[in-house]
Amino acid sequence: MFSTVFRPYPNLRTICLGIVTHHGASHDTLAGSTQVLLQTMARGTKQHNENEIARMIDGTGGTLFSATEKDFSIIGAQIQPKFAVRTLDLLCEMISLPTLDENHILIEKQNLIQIFHQVQSNPVRRMLLFDADKAAFGETHPLGRPQIGTPDSLNQLTKDDLQKTHQELLVQPWGFTVGAISDSLQKKINQKFSEFSNTLETKVQKSQSFPQRVTPPNHLISRPMKEDGSVYLCINITIELQPSLIGLARFSSALLGESFGSRMFAILRDQKAFGYIAGATLKLFDNMLIQRYFMETSPKRTEEAIDSLVEILTDMGKEEISLEEYDTTRDFMLGQLDLAFDDSRQTASKIINRKVHGLSPQIESGYEEIQGVTRKELHSWWKTTLLRPENFSLAISGNIDSSKIEENWTSKTYNVS
Repeated sequence: MFSTVFRPYPNLRTICLGIVTHHGASHDTLAGSTQVLLQTMARGTKQHNENEIARMIDGTGGTLFSATEKDFSIIGAQIQPKFAVRTLDLLCEMISLPTLDENHILIEKQNLIQIFHQVQSNPVRRMLLFDADKAAFGETHPLGRPQIGTPDSLNQLTKDDLQKTHQELLVQPWGFTVGAISDSLQKKINQKFSEFSNTLETKVQKSQSFPQRVTPPNHLISRPMKEDGSVYLCINITIELQPSLIGLARFSSALLGESFGSRMFAILRDQKAFGYIAGATLKLFDNMLIQRYFMETSPKRTEEAIDSLVEILTDMGKEEISLEEYDTTRDFMLGQLDLAFDDSRQTASKIINRKVHGLSPQIESGYEEIQGVTRKELHSWWKTTLLRPENFSLAISGNIDSSKIEENWTSKTYNVS
């Protein structure tokens, strides 16, 4: 059944709306087909050509966007409220009646191939977008493949392939509207969603399950790149997604590597001078929660860098964080949430991610999750749950000796007793 999420924010002046489908890049038969499809759908329908779409969206100061994540996809727009109903009608049209012009398909394939090469030439993006997923899931697992495809897979894509992907696209679709929504506008948008859903009854697919996660030997993906001047490494901590753990995971990520005052910045960059890049991100894939901690270093200090990053992570299980560090991290996270409310699209992105992965779509619940984390609970979670060898994986690329890296990595015990 088609569902909708409405989140009115009277203080905002724009609306972000669109449609989400539980079909993502990892469901592609040919890698990159969903990404090419969504981009091509947005360039023309059987009722509006590319120039007309540009006048309707760009010509009113709006922004049309699509996003292909590993396990879901979005097509949406950020627009002034007075154009919301017309824009939603256009988005439904893009999904139902795309022209899939051959020239547009070729252009979008070329764009993605260019992006692929740009990612390959940027060591940090390459590691986070390609290698980190391989280390967490294995190279052959759908969630370990590049979501933008590869030059080979993109060159193989035909219009027939995209039409097949289009037929498979609408997996458990639902609509969202976030921002300056009045009661009268909500009724009009809801009516438009209802009209759209009535056309989907025979088309909606069932959600596809991913195969069991298979990690690489030693939970390690190493990519020797002698032409890189530095070495880039990312440690994944992967566990089963449980809604009750989101607050702890968010707090951990912020504490360790999301701000200039975090532990990773203070230790790896300011104290030990490994390099300028150090940070943390939190990813949700299917039923997995992944905390990622990444950094750069020089080839001569690679093993020392791995040891230092592991030490920072294992320290979380050795003792509770200080009250000062707790207060600083909490205030940083609450401030980040407040800033997100100034942008309807940014708020929509958070809501979508939460709902897709079975969490409360109410973004305000993030305040409660953050404030509900205690120092004792955080310490216990790391010590008893996270710090286990099977949860850890390493992606590393650059001017490295893979045999030395493997020897160093397999010797880790994560012993905090």
